[in-house]
Amino acid sequence: MSAILEKIEKFVSCACVSVMAVLVFGNVIARFVFNHSLAVSDEMSTYLFVLMSFMGTAIAARRGAHLGLSIVTDHLSPAARKIVSFIMYGVSAFFCFLIVIFGVQIMQWPEWIYGSFVPVGACFAMIAFLQGMMNIYKYGSPKGNPQEQFSDDMINQAVSEKTMQTLEDMTEEEEA
Repeated sequence: MSAILEKIEKFVSCACVSVMAVLVFGNVIARFVFNHSLAVSDEMSTYLFVLMSFMGTAIAARRGAHLGLSIVTDHLSPAARKIVSFIMYGVSAFFCFLIVIFGVQIMQWPEWIYGSFVPVGACFAMIAFLQGMMNIYKYGSPKGNPQEQFSDDMINQAVSEKTMQTLEDMTEEEEA
């Protein structure tokens, strides 16, 4: 389930960036050619940026890659650090839950489509934080099972080494 959600988050993030690039480029062309901007471009780009931000939050939460100030937690024991991480993921999930609730309340017709980006994005982030809490409880890390992470890292490293070897072989063939 987690892998499916992460694929959805990555797809939505890429789609947001792509659509924003097209909208902004189209707006620049419209201003240059017609001396008028596209009315939907600025507002839609803002909402897409909000959705992309929430999807990025969810992706970072799954990877345990959120920025944080670790000056205090670095001095804690591993058990205390696990408790603090668990609490922080819980607070973050609760905050996302509040955003979902208030985001649904502020939706208005006909802007419900754009307004839905806030609660939908916050819902994805909340699920990621909750899964991170479960992983912290089970494995001590928001990333999940260390064995699974280790094997994924090994696969990525093997692919990288194979790619580097292929590039070196191609370079040697060109020089010969």
